[in-house]
Amino acid sequence: MTNVINAIESPFDGIVSAFFFEAGELVSDGMLLAEVEAAVEAAEAESAKTEETA
Repeated sequence: MTNVINAIESPFDGIVSAFFFEAGELVSDGMLLAEVEAAVEAAEAESAKTEETA
């Protein structure tokens, strides 16, 4: 059985920073599937990376 997620509502804008499953893997109801980093935090992290390499 395949369940398709068409939309996920979130209380904030963000970037998916990690997935906790592999393509084709069976997952259980209530399982944590992904981690979302708030857009502000993601921008700060990217800025810090850029400063380190400069």
